Amino acid sequence: MNPPIRSRQRQATSGFSLIEILVGLLIGMLSVIVIMQVFGVFEGNKRTTTGGDDAQINGTVALYGIERDVREAGYGINTFSLLGCSLSFKTSEDTKTVKLDALAPAMVNPVATIVPAGTAGTDTLLVIFGTSDSPSEGDLIATAPSTKSYPITTAKSFAAGDYVVAQPSARPTPCDLTLDKVTAVSGTTLTVDPGDATGLALGSMVYNMGKGLVVRAYAVRDGNLTVCDYTAYNCGDATYATPNSVDPKVWVPIAPNIVGLRAQYGRDTSGIASNKLSGIVDTYDQITPGSTADKSGLAVQCAWARALALRVVLVARSGQYTKYDAAAGEAPSTSAAPTWAGTSSTPIDLSGNSEWKNYRYKTLQTTVPVRNLVWQGSQTTAQGGTGGC
Repeated sequence: MNPPIRSRQRQATSGFSLIEILVGLLIGMLSVIVIMQVFGVFEGNKRTTTGGDDAQINGTVALYGIERDVREAGYGINTFSLLGCSLSFKTSEDTKTVKLDALAPAMVNPVATIVPAGTAGTDTLLVIFGTSDSPSEGDLIATAPSTKSYPITTAKSFAAGDYVVAQPSARPTPCDLTLDKVTAVSGTTLTVDPGDATGLALGSMVYNMGKGLVVRAYAVRDGNLTVCDYTAYNCGDATYATPNSVDPKVWVPIAPNIVGLRAQYGRDTSGIASNKLSGIVDTYDQITPGSTADKSGLAVQCAWARALALRVVLVARSGQYTKYDAAAGEAPSTSAAPTWAGTSSTPIDLSGNSEWKNYRYKTLQTTVPVRNLVWQGSQTTAQGGTGGC
């Protein structure tokens, strides 16, 4: 073969030169760097979007659950004869005898023996309502009752399995009541358990709470919104809710990544001197009616009758942990703590968690009318009231 021809063939099959390969590698590396930067920005935007969405969804579901209970709060216990009285009963699961400080629609921050404190910087709630179709004014005891037996006027309003509260005709002082359960209805007589006719006489009243008296305690524990069924367990037992050791059977998690709960009463403070309710919320605070902090001078039932609304705020956290290097000048995911429209006495405080700035937050707030108090107005003396509040 002619040598020049063989030389041209070798040149045609020799491939890329070293310089060409290096240029190609450089272009490929630059492309990878650009792609990785775009991917990093995309992932950051995705975490921001999905983290915010997750927080908002969790917070909305949790707030809806509380709001639903507060809207029912006070049903069946809004007559002035019962409002603000204590209630003793035995729980169904751990069979403990408990005593609630007050029959009231919703209580903010009950004492720790009733609801142990939640995560530092958060509030607790206790919500109570009945489920009976009977009139809230109660049923008259027609003849003198005996232990475990209450003769009433309209037995058709009761059924076996209903929970009832019996009270003397005149509101006792102190007003300490006991929850009974109807075991049988015969004619016009209720057979109840445990049943205690002490202090009961002709003219006393029996109030029907229905088959499902609802007593629920809410608290933020270990990053979750939890709820405890007080009719099943003694929610005040601190062993169920020690720090970093919460019994999920008692304090049931209902929403994850909830780190803040704040609540305030919306109270009608006008016309106290003249015993006239305006039915309009004048102030929001955490002064529990009838407590030592309540300086209104009103009877406890009247003080509760003026708690017309409950303002609640939840702080939900994204589930995505975001790293940042403060030493390198990197900014955290949020530069300030979440805030709400509450007073300075009830700020949102996340400082208990040293890594709180590594998450994103959503603050959700609602004001719920306590309608079973709003509708009752100022009861007359015939209904066990004082003639005006």
